[in-house]
Amino acid sequence: MPVSLPFLAKGGTLKERSVDPLAFARRARKVLLKEIVIMAEARQRTGTHSVLLRSEVAGTTRKMYGQKKTGRARHGSAKAGIFRGGGVMHGKKPREYGYALPLKARRTALRAALRGKLSDGEVRVVESFGIDKPRTKDVVAILSKFGITGTFLLVPKVHSDALWRSCRNVPGSGYRVLSDLNAYEVIKARVIIFEESALKELEERYADV
Repeated sequence: MPVSLPFLAKGGTLKERSVDPLAFARRARKVLLKEIVIMAEARQRTGTHSVLLRSEVAGTTRKMYGQKKTGRARHGSAKAGIFRGGGVMHGKKPREYGYALPLKARRTALRAALRGKLSDGEVRVVESFGIDKPRTKDVVAILSKFGITGTFLLVPKVHSDALWRSCRNVPGSGYRVLSDLNAYEVIKARVIIFEESALKELEERYADV
């Protein structure tokens, strides 16, 4: 069943645009969207943690005391992990946490996320962002027209440096070109604002799938 989305024309007039969520229908297990979020957040981890291992601790390597006839446990150097100031046992070293799910799974998750946003009424459409030079108040004006107060994601069809510079100072803003759109960005934003040409391309892309 088609849903009506708020549509902002070039003259600043609010209208409605009809979209059929079934065009984005794709069976997806709920766990898939969870896996997409885990994957995206894993890629954001810097993995620069590093501790000193036993071989990296500065200090003498002299044996603490004789191996036998002391009545105490055998020990080598004081750099062992059980001693104060010694190295860390099984400590963390820099590593890459990022990984990638199969392309088919990522595409399915994107369609499922878009359908969810459409069904929940969390999608807005503008005929054209029409921002030729960086002006934050132009983006704020669009948000006020739609009554958006939370996080949002702007999705133009092609990259606009002026639009990107205009929205980056707005709290809760997000910017993603259509070709780079992914399920994680869709899920994370409270409202998605599509450029008309971008939404039309999505409809055509999924029309025969």
